[in-house]
Amino acid sequence: SSFNQSTMAVATGKRAATALIAATLITATTAFHIPKNQLALHAGLRSAAANDSSAFSSDIPTPILEGGSTKAIRLRKQLQEIWNDPTNTSPIILTGPKGSGKSELAEEIVYQLPSWQTKIVHRLTLDDGIDFLDTILGTASHPGLFDDLSVQANTTLVLKGFQSQHVDSKDSLDRRGELIDVLDTMVTKGQFYSTYENSTKAFLPRIVGCTQRPPQYFTERCGKHLNATFIKVPSFEQRKSDIQAIAAAKIKLLERKFGLTNIELSKEGRQRLLDHRWEVDGDSELDSELYNGLQLLASEKKWNPFATDSLEPRHLLVNAYDETIRKRLLYDIPFLRNVIMSPWVFGNTLTYIVTPVFILVNLILFLGPQTREENAALTFFWAGWWPGIMLVFPFLGRIWCTVCPFMAVGNIAQEIATNMGVQLKKWPSWAKESGPAFAFGLFYAILMWEELWDLPQNGALSACLLLLITSGAVVNSVIYEKRLWCRYMCPIGAMNKMFATLSMTEVRTFKSNCEGCTTAECINGGSPTVAHDNYALKGCTMDLKNNQLRDMGDCVMCMSCVANCQRESPEFNLRPLGQDYGLPWLLPKSIQSSENMALSQVETNFWLGGIVCILQGSVLLHFLPKILTDFGMDPTIATVGPALDTAFATHTMLAFAILGFPGGLSFIADTAAVPLESSVKVLKRQLTRTPAENAAIKTLYESMLKQNVDVSAAIKEWDQDGDGTVSDWEVKEAFKLLDIPEYEYGLLFNLLGKEEGRTVSSLFDDIQELYFDVQEAQRGSVSLAATFKNQMSENDFETKLTFVEIFNRLDKDGNGFLSKDEFLAMSKEGYFKKPLSEEELNDLFYQADVLGIGRLNLFEFMSILRKNVKIGIQEIGYGYLPLAWGSLTAYWLGLGMQELGLTLVRVPSTFNVWISQGFRDSIPQYVFDTSTIHAVQVSVMLVSYIASVALTQKLCDDNRIGPVRFGTHAVTQSIGAAITLYLMLSPEAIVSAYR
Repeated sequence: SSFNQSTMAVATGKRAATALIAATLITATTAFHIPKNQLALHAGLRSAAANDSSAFSSDIPTPILEGGSTKAIRLRKQLQEIWNDPTNTSPIILTGPKGSGKSELAEEIVYQLPSWQTKIVHRLTLDDGIDFLDTILGTASHPGLFDDLSVQANTTLVLKGFQSQHVDSKDSLDRRGELIDVLDTMVTKGQFYSTYENSTKAFLPRIVGCTQRPPQYFTERCGKHLNATFIKVPSFEQRKSDIQAIAAAKIKLLERKFGLTNIELSKEGRQRLLDHRWEVDGDSELDSELYNGLQLLASEKKWNPFATDSLEPRHLLVNAYDETIRKRLLYDIPFLRNVIMSPWVFGNTLTYIVTPVFILVNLILFLGPQTREENAALTFFWAGWWPGIMLVFPFLGRIWCTVCPFMAVGNIAQEIATNMGVQLKKWPSWAKESGPAFAFGLFYAILMWEELWDLPQNGALSACLLLLITSGAVVNSVIYEKRLWCRYMCPIGAMNKMFATLSMTEVRTFKSNCEGCTTAECINGGSPTVAHDNYALKGCTMDLKNNQLRDMGDCVMCMSCVANCQRESPEFNLRPLGQDYGLPWLLPKSIQSSENMALSQVETNFWLGGIVCILQGSVLLHFLPKILTDFGMDPTIATVGPALDTAFATHTMLAFAILGFPGGLSFIADTAAVPLESSVKVLKRQLTRTPAENAAIKTLYESMLKQNVDVSAAIKEWDQDGDGTVSDWEVKEAFKLLDIPEYEYGLLFNLLGKEEGRTVSSLFDDIQELYFDVQEAQRGSVSLAATFKNQMSENDFETKLTFVEIFNRLDKDGNGFLSKDEFLAMSKEGYFKKPLSEEELNDLFYQADVLGIGRLNLFEFMSILRKNVKIGIQEIGYGYLPLAWGSLTAYWLGLGMQELGLTLVRVPSTFNVWISQGFRDSIPQYVFDTSTIHAVQVSVMLVSYIASVALTQKLCDDNRIGPVRFGTHAVTQSIGAAITLYLMLSPEAIVSAYR
């Protein structure tokens, strides 16, 4: 036979030649460039074991069967059931994703089958089998391989399934379909149609098949009584807890190849493997990594006699990018874990230090002098705490919330309440939904109070501010368990949450490390490792599932999860600044590498984004005298205190307006930018298309509409190989099915463009958008003003979903069409920019029903609505975060550099202690000059401004927002940064701003 030897290996007897078995796997794994000798060793493990007992033990199971997870145990039981029934000859079908180890398991099954079934073993890789279809199936003039095999009951046929559903041409699809039909009949009916004999006959060999298709695929073809054994092989991602055992077994099989013995996987190396996402071809990728790692270790041992007998992270390339951007501090600095396990981190600190100091500070603020010039506590509060906490955010995120005095008092109140028998409640659902809005409103009110009552110069009122926030913590602590106030309702906590997403440290657990854990001590506490620590014993103070965190906004780094977990799964890591937003967002777009550009993981919220804006406004508010002077108004209005007069009312309105100015400016800019960007896109397409192209688009869309097929059939026309993407040949075949004239093919290909991996849903959206542009161009003149007017007036669809996704959500009965009732229900889904009445929806339905049959197909539905991507301002507004941090930091650093160094000299007056002038002069005083303060402020502002523009660009790219909308926000940020710098650098502002 001329059949390709690398595709099919025929072996006589169970002791198959190692090289021939390996050849099959080499064909399936060439994409990973694994050396052939490695694959021969790995793939031929069974035959080698049979031939050379000195090299391997014949009792060694395939590494894929290793592990203690429930999935691994079930897999071993299923295989044992097959081997315990030597009379059974029904097909064995291994189903599972690519890279789950199905081929390896198939070899294990064949090795353990009764010898009378495996006297001859044939292996066929279906991807290559397409190229030798006539050799396999035969023709009318000569028999094929299956003709010869069909009568051999002592034979086992191992079928290695297609590596992908994707094919490159219609001819390949047809040939694949022919082969699949033959194999399906063999599996489901035990029959084979011989083209050579022109008859159907029984197929006697036992089949062991590997496929990505689910069992339902086969049962649907022959009914529920299919006589076959199905084994579901889980992916590596689904059995992460087994990775260490699988890797260890593979290492044992490979180490002798390099002259190594007793090589282990280090804890850090294991973590590297666990961190990796085994989504492409897990089994082969793991083989490659271990082979290369052992090769590096063997090379290292040649020049370093002290090299360890373990695979370290430096030997493994897998997940190298993630590893290089994280430094695992608990591994690299083991002493840190001992520190974290101390009850002083943070329970004793809160009880014995924070709470007494907090009480003392409040007493000093109430009873001591009322101005900063005489009260050291007031000076430290405003000139020390604010710049201090702003500088902590980039390094330790939200750690202030852990040592926060408000919640220290709340914890004490909670313990007293529980000791008195109070049953604490679970967190209410409204907290997550309404908490951020409450925090925004409270923060706005506090900033207004600070300005109008001049809190920085009033000790008693500053103490009242502290007690106000403390009261919220205490009330919530005696009603609800843990720290509801901190997570959702505290205004300071909300600010901390925003800035913590930029932190360069994280406490994170990777989900794979938690597989099999049933105690969840990291959340619930109660671990014996913290029996001495009442604080850590309660578990996560914020009730977080650490292995499911999207960002570091909610984690307060209390380290309770680290202290409680007996597996030592939670990690304390150093990482790049702002990694939660995806990397590398700080680099210029022109030099960014697209494969490393992870999407932002930060969960956005409108009200939290609003807090960012009012924080920027609070900086401007401190310069109110300068602003009033520049606008020709009386600057003394900024100093008017509470009174029932016009001056105080004016002060109040100005304060309210300035606080809201940054947010209002960005909101107005965004509101104008959305239709403007859409208009520019539409206009650009309209002006660059020829009448012939417009005609081609109209022909295509109307052909799709009039075909009137259900949505699944419509998708099948464009995705014929079922791989989820649309190839050029599939587009061409769809044109043929729709009777599009051939002379329009080139025009349509040019309009639709080429996009790697484009889905049918996105292609349909593109076609609809092009068709809508044609319709608009036919209705009126083409101009930016007219298009912008249309965009502003149209009641668009606003959603991130594709039309196919929307259609399927509305299609409640699943018949692939929309009835009138299903269409009318659309008003409840909130897709429209403005709500539609039932009468308006009725009109839309009849307008769409061009075929007049009382129901809508997908293309009728799409024909009446322009869809805009619904990207709320908060999705972009988080790009202002670095600028808000820079503005606050620059301002408070200015105050700190002027006054914090005077804290010691103000201590005597704080306690009304008389000291001589000479002693006063000897007390250290540190006050920076104006030029130094300005230099620091300019540096902070410039860095934060650049970072803000870069982050905004990244968020716009993530949400596919175009240059017009991004440019609008970049200009807005430039205006905000310029105004802030202008005010800070004004000579007279250095006095008035820190009054």
